[in-house]
Amino acid sequence: MQATTFRTRRFAAALLLSPIAAAMVATPAVAQNAAPGQRVVTNAAVQSPSIERFTVRALSIEPGRDMRFRLLGSPGAKAEIDIPKVVQNVPLREVQPGVYEGSYTIRLRDDLSEIDRAVATLRNGPMTTSARIVLEGEGAQWPDRVGPKVVDVTPNHNQHVGERGRTEVSARYRDDRSGVNVKSVRLRIDGDDVTRQSRVTGNKVSFEANLRQGRHEAELVVRDRAGNVTRTAWNFVVDNDIRGNNGVSLGYGR
Repeated sequence: MQATTFRTRRFAAALLLSPIAAAMVATPAVAQNAAPGQRVVTNAAVQSPSIERFTVRALSIEPGRDMRFRLLGSPGAKAEIDIPKVVQNVPLREVQPGVYEGSYTIRLRDDLSEIDRAVATLRNGPMTTSARIVLEGEGAQWPDRVGPKVVDVTPNHNQHVGERGRTEVSARYRDDRSGVNVKSVRLRIDGDDVTRQSRVTGNKVSFEANLRQGRHEAELVVRDRAGNVTRTAWNFVVDNDIRGNNGVSLGYGR
C-alpha cells in the first residue's frame, strides 16, 4: 500500500470551533439518610465541558504508523477518540490540566479514507462535547480517493447560445485534498483535443472559437495529484437565430 506522506514532518489538524453537540442540563443530587431538619442541595449543576483545540500528528498515513492525538479543553474530564469504520473509544490521558494525549497505530485493514473524520469527545459526568477534525495548512495530504470536482460549465448543458462570432466553452474545477494536477487537464470539443488552444489555470479552463451552428459536445478530463480522474461531458447548441423578447435576432449568421 502506497503511503501518503505529509510535506512537513509535523502537521497539525485543527478542530471545528463550534462543537458538534453539547448537553447543558442540570442533574439533581440524590439525598440519602438526611437527618431531620438538615438542608439538602437537590440541584447541583454539572457544567458541560469545552474543547478549545484538537490536533493530530503523524509522519505518514500508512499501516504500522502511529497517529498522535492532542486535545485542549476543560480539565478533569474524560476524553476519547472515534474514527468511523476504523476504531471506537480510543482513550486520551490527561497529561496536564486540560491537556489530553493519546495515540493509535494504523492497521493494515483500516479504511484510510475515514481517518480524517476522527471525532473527539470530552465527558464531564453526563455532559459531553464533541468536535471533529478539519484539515488545515498547505501540504495536508490525507488519503485521497476522490477525483476533482467540476463546476460552472459554460455553456450550460443543452443550452442554446447565439454565437455573435465566437463561442466560449469553459469549466471550473477544484480538489480539496491532494490538489488539481494542472498538466492533466484535457478539453475536447466534438472529439477534438483543443487544450493547446485553451487557457488553462489552476482552477479553470477556457476555450473560444467560431463554432458551426448546431449541437456540440464538450468533454473535460482532469486528474488530481493522487491520480484520481474526473470526466465531465455536456452538450450545447449554437443557434444564430436565437431571438430576444423584442423579436430581434441575438446572433449573427455567417
